[in-house]
Amino acid sequence: MWNWHLDVLCSKLQQMADGALQRMIINVPPGTMKSLLISVFYRAWLWARNPQLRFLAASYGSHLSIRDNVKLRSIVTSRWYAECFSGSAISGDQNAKERFDTTVGGWSIATSVGGVGTGEHPDLIIIDDPHTAQQAQSAAERESAADWFDHTISTRGVVRNVRICIIMQRLHERDLTGHLLQKESGWLHVRFPMRFEPETADPLDHRTQHGELLWPTLFDEARVTNLERDLGPYGAASQLQQRPAPEGGGLFKREWFEVINALPAEIPSAMTRFWDVAGTAGEGDYTVGVRMHRYHSGLYVITHVVRGQWESGDVDKLIYETALLDGRKVRIREEQEPGSSGKAVVAARMRRLAGWNYLGVRSTGQKVTRWQNLVVQAAAGNVKLLAGPWVQPFLDELVLVPYADHDDQADAASGGFNDLALMFAAAESKRLVGW
Repeated sequence: MWNWHLDVLCSKLQQMADGALQRMIINVPPGTMKSLLISVFYRAWLWARNPQLRFLAASYGSHLSIRDNVKLRSIVTSRWYAECFSGSAISGDQNAKERFDTTVGGWSIATSVGGVGTGEHPDLIIIDDPHTAQQAQSAAERESAADWFDHTISTRGVVRNVRICIIMQRLHERDLTGHLLQKESGWLHVRFPMRFEPETADPLDHRTQHGELLWPTLFDEARVTNLERDLGPYGAASQLQQRPAPEGGGLFKREWFEVINALPAEIPSAMTRFWDVAGTAGEGDYTVGVRMHRYHSGLYVITHVVRGQWESGDVDKLIYETALLDGRKVRIREEQEPGSSGKAVVAARMRRLAGWNYLGVRSTGQKVTRWQNLVVQAAAGNVKLLAGPWVQPFLDELVLVPYADHDDQADAASGGFNDLALMFAAAESKRLVGW
């Protein structure tokens, strides 16, 4: 079978071969011929034009890149290929699955992410599926793939005007696609989801109707529906739709949070600023302070968010200055890190915040469990956001968890919510006992 998206990819690969395109990232669903077209047929076609070209192909596991290397070798050693393109043959001196050479100096090497790269200078680098779905959920695995690209692959073939093509699904906000698009310009990003989404459509996409399938003759409605059910909302979003979270959000849906321009007329029954603290400037996790109001009606309003990457000394100053601005009616809670160091931080903060209702709170259980109470109330429409410049970054993070690059705002918001909810649950329990 053939499909329009293959024509688009072939057109872009032709531009890459002709030197008009240097770097390309392709995000398409599995089973849509990405590996066969690019890792196999494209290299065979390039050698038909110029058998001196050098190829380096990598995947998350060398068994996959070797598989495609063997398919490539089967084509270029076939009688049909030799009759059509008689420029060269495979050298008998170097003819293994991992590497084989042409008789005129070309070669094709198959490796893995993190594997062979130094010392070899190719004309074309193909990275096909740098992560598995499981690896993409590990920060260490994502960082390893990013470091391999930044410190090894990015230096290969520079003097040969190397072209780089990355083909993968979007498995996490900070997978290799996310890392490169955030870090560098100059990448052509081609994204074709299984179901068409007009709001985020690639200009190269031929479809016009919302939900229109990518390749209906191969992946019809019944087959796609089964895939969506089997993969679940997150798997379908990442592997089929090429985005790290389901449309509208995952655990948290964007539409749950109404943004209001003014606070309710009633006086809040309690207010909390909850801090999730980090201590490295300019990198790593964020320090976040979320202020939340609770009303007798059961409404919760997030009224302000402080977020940034500061050194620990600057964090001390920030929390104190924010407390001055919030006033003493706002409770201050902070997630207490485990061990003696966490106790020492909380003790020092309590001394400085004498006169405020300040406590360190030890977290227990998995993050998703701690977020669940906020999820339930937000889904019911009981959590509002007061308009401000912090709202958009806050929502952008929440709708991606648990697959967001950072989840500090989700931690702080759920911490504040749980503090207020538990306080009122305790008050209600006392009232009932008294009754």
